[in-house]
Amino acid sequence: MKKLFALILAICLSVTVLSALAEEGDVIGYYPDDHPESKVFMSTWVAEGGNWRIEMYGEDGSIKPYIVHRLGDNKEDIWEYATELDKDNINQLTAEPVGLHYKQDTVSGNWDTTYYEDGNATFVLNENGKLIWNDLKEDAGKGLEFEKIGEFFGGRWTKGDIEVQFSDWYDGEYDIRCYRYGENNEILADAILKGAYDPATGTVTAQGSFDPDKPITVTFSFGKDGVIWTEDGVSTPMELSQREN
Repeated sequence: MKKLFALILAICLSVTVLSALAEEGDVIGYYPDDHPESKVFMSTWVAEGGNWRIEMYGEDGSIKPYIVHRLGDNKEDIWEYATELDKDNINQLTAEPVGLHYKQDTVSGNWDTTYYEDGNATFVLNENGKLIWNDLKEDAGKGLEFEKIGEFFGGRWTKGDIEVQFSDWYDGEYDIRCYRYGENNEILADAILKGAYDPATGTVTAQGSFDPDKPITVTFSFGKDGVIWTEDGVSTPMELSQREN
């Protein structure tokens, strides 16, 4: 659903929003090479044990916050925005008034209910490095402070015959699914690794095992071209997985 909204936002930004920005001059676009200070926002942020999540990604010259609130019963509330970095306050993103709020079925991916299409918000980094979402439409998420958990969330990476999926995050730890595949693409072994994100180093150190008698400890980090698997002092660059689910 993010791709559909990205198309809508790209149209809006290219016509009315960008012209307004040019006149007002109060924000700057998301271009990492020109404005590296904006990179601090590019991460996944969580609150309330992972029941609230904000994924920040760059697209169409904008930073796109994608906000998820788990409701249970295979339902999620979703908010989506297009934001720009405030030139007078590099710790703040300001959204354009085209934000969406809708309810989604997590099984089918269908939208159940669209609440509005004119949402507005700001996103501010406080003195403790936490992200504050100020919903200017309906004050959702009031009082929440989102902590940074890196760019790993939802990623799928491969190393030889092993695929790693950063499938979820609960109560301070990533839930990382690992699969070892055979020649005919069959799963030979699987493991669940659990690990916390270290904001000081930008890494996740996780523990688990394919064999109960042989536990492993792996540190995941981000290199220039993607995730790096480090085990027993040996670092191996991983590739984005092309394997079908």
